[in-house]
Amino acid sequence: MLSALWTAAGTVLEDIVLYNNKSFLVPLFLIALLFLWVTERSKRLRVVLVYLVTALGVVFVCPLYAWIGMRIDAEIYYRVLWALPMGIAVCYSAVKVMMRFHHFVGRGLVFVLAILVICINGDLVYTKTLHFKSVNAYHMPQQVIDVAEALKLENYRPIAVLPAELLPFFRQYTADVYTPYGRNILEPAWSFSNELYDAMEGDKTYDAVEIARCARQEHCAFVVLSCMKQIYGGMEEQNYFLFDFVQGYYIYMDYNYYDVYKEQGLLDADVIAVGEAKRN
Repeated sequence: MLSALWTAAGTVLEDIVLYNNKSFLVPLFLIALLFLWVTERSKRLRVVLVYLVTALGVVFVCPLYAWIGMRIDAEIYYRVLWALPMGIAVCYSAVKVMMRFHHFVGRGLVFVLAILVICINGDLVYTKTLHFKSVNAYHMPQQVIDVAEALKLENYRPIAVLPAELLPFFRQYTADVYTPYGRNILEPAWSFSNELYDAMEGDKTYDAVEIARCARQEHCAFVVLSCMKQIYGGMEEQNYFLFDFVQGYYIYMDYNYYDVYKEQGLLDADVIAVGEAKRN
């Protein structure tokens, strides 16, 4: 038990170092918290910005609590730090220091110094390599939206299997198309597995026979395949037809479901037109 607590304490320290990164946010926050302990007189503010914040910090670094939390999910335990209002504490402390000066010049100097400290302490997010200019109002890849719109039916919510790169965004855009698995399958910590996912992502090429078999087991009417991977065999040979090609993705529909949906009047006119044209 002592060994486990020691390991948890080491992980907490590592989380704090990684959270602080190359800045001095955590030391600045601790200085602000100490300053508020000494100077804050409002009982309400002391409860919110002093007592509660201190209690959260103590709980986070407590080895026993850390050990329990990490047994639940070690990869997200660091998010307890998000509950600490570091920015609020630092800015409020800076304002309190500024108000201690009675002259405009003194307050101005403290204000400028606080702004400089905050700027030095961080980076401009728009210079990061992971920042991209948004191409639509949804702030997600346009191909996700185009594929989702191609799959939608007015009178029915079909099931479609998608390449892994579309999964993190697809449900953010629409709930009108079901999927046999979601983005949770991409997280190794959750230990999800799926035979269809393995057929879709387990190799550098698509095996049409295996994908068709697994897709039918999962009741998928549509199969979406990336043009970046070759298809071993043909989906047409498995009784599928190419319904659409959108933003580098082939959208195949299973004729078995096509016939059933058509008989029940669930298909849109454009889907029927494509299906009949392919069949003829």
